[in-house]
Amino acid sequence: MLKQFGQNEVTPEIQQMLENQVMQRLIGSALLSQAAYNLGLRVPDIELANEIRQNPNFRKDGKFNESFYLNQFKPWYERQNGSDFEYDLRQDLLSDKLRKALDSAAVVSKQEIETQLLLQNTQLKVKKITIALKPQAEGKSLEEGKKIAQEWISAKKDKKPTEEWLKAQNLKEEATEDQSLIQLQGIFGREDSLPILTCLLALNPGEVCESPFQVKDNLIAVELVERKNPSLDAAQTDAMAKQLEMGQKSQILSGVIDLLTKQAKIQTYVTKRN
Repeated sequence: MLKQFGQNEVTPEIQQMLENQVMQRLIGSALLSQAAYNLGLRVPDIELANEIRQNPNFRKDGKFNESFYLNQFKPWYERQNGSDFEYDLRQDLLSDKLRKALDSAAVVSKQEIETQLLLQNTQLKVKKITIALKPQAEGKSLEEGKKIAQEWISAKKDKKPTEEWLKAQNLKEEATEDQSLIQLQGIFGREDSLPILTCLLALNPGEVCESPFQVKDNLIAVELVERKNPSLDAAQTDAMAKQLEMGQKSQILSGVIDLLTKQAKIQTYVTKRN
């Protein structure tokens, strides 16, 4: 497979990574099938038989090729894998039943969809000043930095020019282009951006946040220059709903597999001690 993508030589590291990924999938599937059985889920013989008979690899001229399946495929599969095909298929079907049950637990609210769409599509233009704090070179103390920031905020609120004041303070205003809220998270830092974005979303263009924000060793004061609200249609809403639902399903499944893996490790340890 790697050769199809221009990778002619598989390094030992890549080989180990692929083997680990395959092993993790196998372990996850085995744990899910075991959990499904313990929860009372079953794969009846008729369901297993239908799955085999409908497999296009076992059909010839539109009919199930029983001779090929019993006399050629099943013995080959057992030689290759060291296990019975029908047992493995039953386990796969069993784990799929639990996956489907877990999928039904993924529920995305209308508010979650709207919030994510706003995060991705609301565009803001912002002006800001950044005041370095100690221990940076030439950094200000926190109190001194707050005083300087409040002077800029007051000038903006009173619609006073700030060019000369900025020169005197050796500061400059930085203006962003249209940025989504997610992009602004990157500018302000994911951990520090929430109070800044919350303030900006409450402002009208031309207004400033009442207080500066400390972001690591800096104080930042911000002004909202322009805001573009998204015009969302049904197609965007449906696409986002599917995206969030898939994410939730993946998180639920990963969480269950992690829990089952931990329980299996604990059981193995207890068994060995006894």
